Amino acid sequence: MTVQFYTLAPSPHLVEGLNALHRRPEIDLHVVYEKKRLDERDWGLHPGRAPHTYLGSWDVVGSGQHISPKVWSVVGEEAPDIAIVNTSYVSPNTYALIILLRRRKVPFVFWAERVSPISGGLVKSLRRPALRWILKRASGFVGPTQDTLRFYRSAFGYEGPATWMPYHRDLSPFLSLDPVDAPPSRVCFLVLGALTHGKGIDTVLRALKRVEQPAEMIVVGEGPRRQLLETLAKACRPRHRVTFRGAVPYGQVPEIMAEANVLLFPSRHDGFGMVTMEALAAGRPVVASNAVMSAREYIRPGKNGWLLPVNDVSAWADRMESILKEPERLPVWAAAARETIRTDYCVEEDVARLVHFLRALVPARASSVPQAFQA
Repeated sequence: MTVQFYTLAPSPHLVEGLNALHRRPEIDLHVVYEKKRLDERDWGLHPGRAPHTYLGSWDVVGSGQHISPKVWSVVGEEAPDIAIVNTSYVSPNTYALIILLRRRKVPFVFWAERVSPISGGLVKSLRRPALRWILKRASGFVGPTQDTLRFYRSAFGYEGPATWMPYHRDLSPFLSLDPVDAPPSRVCFLVLGALTHGKGIDTVLRALKRVEQPAEMIVVGEGPRRQLLETLAKACRPRHRVTFRGAVPYGQVPEIMAEANVLLFPSRHDGFGMVTMEALAAGRPVVASNAVMSAREYIRPGKNGWLLPVNDVSAWADRMESILKEPERLPVWAAAARETIRTDYCVEEDVARLVHFLRALVPARASSVPQAFQA
């Protein structure tokens, strides 16, 4: 089965899934990247082992409206059996690609994250008809979590076949970290993310101010809200110590993770959130907002972490206080966190499910897919 996979740019969060798909003997995979690198990401280059092409797209207004004349030739004279479109609904390339695939009678699946609930009203009004246009023409839908599928069915009325495929990266640097095997003398919380409104770091700093037990917090990232966040951190002193590390190279994240005991992930929206999986692999329990899709999929409250309401400062303060009062439980939570990666998160199993899904769509280009594939 020949598969063309269209996506924005090489990502370390996608590469292991693509490599696993490429390893399948029955799959002939070609990956098409709109761009070689994203200006706002310091990830390095992770194109994977599959044959790949760069479109060299340019962003018309600087907010994801990518255009490349190569879109019209990249499908090739010999069309693939199926295409996976993992590009933005705001990109002209996406619509050109879909029109071309349909002209050549190539079925495609649309692969997307849950859209942000904190977008402005104009964005929300425009994306509804755009996404419905795409979904109406898609042969299937793929989301990174099962909750994503439910969202697209309820929010956009999608009734077609669907499956889920989480993101995967090389987690070996995190799995090799020493586990938390003894109660620490002083618990250290880690917050990793851009210093923006969407990441919700202000929530955990406001919560920390209410916490009575002394704690440490490391904040890693850079962004426009740094001054506000530093002001909130000062209000937590002297009982707590908050350190801002700024942006760090992507490859140094495991070293930072090794310094902490618990990851805090208070994002107001995250379509997946790979840092959840990185922390679990490192044996660090995760306290995440219920707007983080990876946490909704993999956190087992009270066992490997907790899910808390977005923006609920009291709930975050209570949870941090509870952790600080029970440091002897950290090794138990840490062991459960790492076990989640070993038992519930397998790239080969996830790719096998995806291949099974795609294979069912190929011979059914003009007919419906069996009910077994309705998720």
